Amino acid sequence: MTLNMNYKAFDFMVFTQGAAGNKIFQGLRRLDMQNANYSSRALSRWTGEGTSDDYPRLTNNDLNGNFSKASDFYLEEGDYFRIKIVQLGYSLPTDIINQIGAQKLRLYVTGENLYTFTDYTGYDPEIGGNVLGIDRGYYPQARSILFGVNLQF
Repeated sequence: MTLNMNYKAFDFMVFTQGAAGNKIFQGLRRLDMQNANYSSRALSRWTGEGTSDDYPRLTNNDLNGNFSKASDFYLEEGDYFRIKIVQLGYSLPTDIINQIGAQKLRLYVTGENLYTFTDYTGYDPEIGGNVLGIDRGYYPQARSILFGVNLQF
């Protein structure tokens, strides 16, 4: 979705995107290394009667194959809604810019990847490339703030 608004010399634009109804296989943890790369969710693991029943106990033996085999335990909802780009600009009045021989002078600030609404516990629910719904732990998209000047002669 995109929203563009103008008021007097100001302009404002918001671009958002998202996805719904998909599942992501969170492949951040190496299944071939028993004692490596657990997420912080493991801190609320099963430790005995009356504790968590949604995260299995941790053990080096792993007789049930809870952590050494791929299963739906690693599937998560991939729904997200991201504020991808926000831009606010101001065009200076013509009587000011005519003094420097320009036709237009616009100052702006742009924010990219400002916020993502999601319950996904991986790095980024917008996994890209030819990955077929598997999050392999690629570095997430950077959040950035840009300041700019658009000068036309």
